[in-house]
Amino acid sequence: MPSGGPAQSGLRVLALTSLYPNPYRPDLAAFNRQQLAALARLCHLDLVAPIPLGQALAWPPRRPAPLPAEAFRVRRPWFCYLPGLKRSWHGRAYLRSVWPALKKLARASRPQVLLATWLFPDAWAGLMASRRLGLPLVVKLHGSDLHALRADRDRLPYLRQTLHQAQAVVAVSPSLAQAAMDLGAPPARVHLVPNGVDQELFRPADRAAARQELGLPAQGPLLLYLGWLVPVKGPEVALKALALVPGAHLVLVGDGPLRPALQALAHELGLGQRVTWAGAQPHARVARYLAAADALVLPSLSEGEPNAVLEALSAGRPVVASAVGGVPGLVTEGLQGALAPPGDAPALAAALTRVLGRSWPEADLAAAVAGRSWDASARALLKILRQVATAERPAS
Repeated sequence: MPSGGPAQSGLRVLALTSLYPNPYRPDLAAFNRQQLAALARLCHLDLVAPIPLGQALAWPPRRPAPLPAEAFRVRRPWFCYLPGLKRSWHGRAYLRSVWPALKKLARASRPQVLLATWLFPDAWAGLMASRRLGLPLVVKLHGSDLHALRADRDRLPYLRQTLHQAQAVVAVSPSLAQAAMDLGAPPARVHLVPNGVDQELFRPADRAAARQELGLPAQGPLLLYLGWLVPVKGPEVALKALALVPGAHLVLVGDGPLRPALQALAHELGLGQRVTWAGAQPHARVARYLAAADALVLPSLSEGEPNAVLEALSAGRPVVASAVGGVPGLVTEGLQGALAPPGDAPALAAALTRVLGRSWPEADLAAAVAGRSWDASARALLKILRQVATAERPAS
């Protein structure tokens, strides 16, 4: 039976999230995989990580990929729902999909606390399940699960209910913590736990060797977009900005529903050979793309604390990003890169020009995140989980 190592605290945690690698998306949410793996070294952890039906039904179809063995129990039931059905109903569909697996694991391990990551439908379903199981709930927020979803009037009541009733809310940045409180999370229950970064994997490396290995242009400025190809990440802004930066090449690592439209836009802008569509890549391979790049470009419309920024800095690469969410807390103009208003392609192009027009000491950039680790992040999360698990709860 998988279990944690000798440093286990004795705490028993049941976790729930669909943001976790699965056979159809082995690249999904590497940050969650890393944090939960670190947490499992400190306590007993069981995870229910449902696979959204849409990932299996995607066209063109994806071939299921083998996954590495986990050091803790992971159950992957199907998240069954009707695509296109009113999204406010997805919480109930999610709960019905995950409840058998949650109940079975709860019987086996007798958890003391339920941890749910991603606000809706995951954490709302976690709230309902925690009541059935008699467990306190800790909700972890990432960014878009609050910033993007709160614009949906149908889902907003579920977000408010979850934030107000959870025993603890964990945010990855101060701005996200404030947004949670603005939507009704009691301030005393809101906690800040920054993300970590794997500094062994993401560290300065030879740029020319990485470009040769990956078959990328040996000469000229090379920019890296790293993320899912969805509207909230702003990839079309990156393409429009690229058109205003002569001679630069853009590599997009990631996949998603916008890819056909983005390829059409690149053709329309005359970018042709100046764009490489690398698709989804294993996490270790992402480190090689960062090594090959001159800078990371992150044109998101909203963010929590993006791990792509932490990984780029740890790899000694400057960052050009939208000034949203927790990004300004990681990137100071002229020190770690440059910032631009979200959605503004000319401003992003100007920021890219500023960054590409000077040299950036790799050691200084890496030093900016030298104190970050997933073990430290997991220890901070464990402290909150333990406090919630051992606190007296009012009788219902």
